[in-house]
Amino acid sequence: MRDEDVAGHKVFLVLADALARQGIAVLRYDKRGVGQSTGQYSGSTTADFASDALTAIEFLKTQAGIDPKRVGVVGHSEGGIIAPMVGVDAPGIAFVVMLAGPSIRGDNLFLAQSETVSRLYGVPEDYIAKRKVFDRKLYDAVIAANSAEEASDRARAIVAEGVADKVVDANEAPTLARDTTTAWERYFLAYDPAPTLRRLTMPVLALYGSLDAQVPAADNLPVARDALKQNKYATVVELPGLNHLLQKATTGSPQEYADIDETISALALKTITDWIIAQTVGP
Repeated sequence: MRDEDVAGHKVFLVLADALARQGIAVLRYDKRGVGQSTGQYSGSTTADFASDALTAIEFLKTQAGIDPKRVGVVGHSEGGIIAPMVGVDAPGIAFVVMLAGPSIRGDNLFLAQSETVSRLYGVPEDYIAKRKVFDRKLYDAVIAANSAEEASDRARAIVAEGVADKVVDANEAPTLARDTTTAWERYFLAYDPAPTLRRLTMPVLALYGSLDAQVPAADNLPVARDALKQNKYATVVELPGLNHLLQKATTGSPQEYADIDETISALALKTITDWIIAQTVGP
């Protein structure tokens, strides 16, 4: 959504304001089927959202006061996957900014995320290990399925086993099987961002918070750095003490988001705005 409201924090509103104060025009829009945007959100995938972003960019290039040669794309979290996709597919994109953008395949991201968040929530280590084995089996089955129906059948069977083995709570089972086999989830689990990152030739900023529990820097930053190593215009940065929203955090737990006053740290905002200005200011 245009504000990306997370735990009361309007992330994109604050970022857009910071950029606008530096003379950088910003176009924000609601996802398809949200607000006044047309289209159907349910059943859409990350690839569909990337297509929408491409349309938004073409619109922006036609607006008065916009230099079409200096239009870039900024994405946070899933948007950090979409931004590189747009950078590859849209002609003449000036720059790409990935904020806490995953660089590892979706199934591996979810495994890392679950392990990191569970540990922060104080979940016992033996359960974390058992759940990781279960999730791996579930994701593998969904990815390997040849149809939505097959994915759903496999997921229900594996979740039933998880309930019998006391790895999955019975109340969680129906929702887990359904959510893991949506069109969005099936696409995301199998999508590997790294090959797309390797294709980027324009300036790229990949920004990670050291305390990010949802897109852990330890898992994603090295892969992003390796994938972008041939791009002499790429910058990969880890900002210490910041969480997934790029707030100054204590542990990085999602439970902290609402308790932290700032929406984005001043350090993150300065890093982003200074870098974009460096890419766009010129004759």
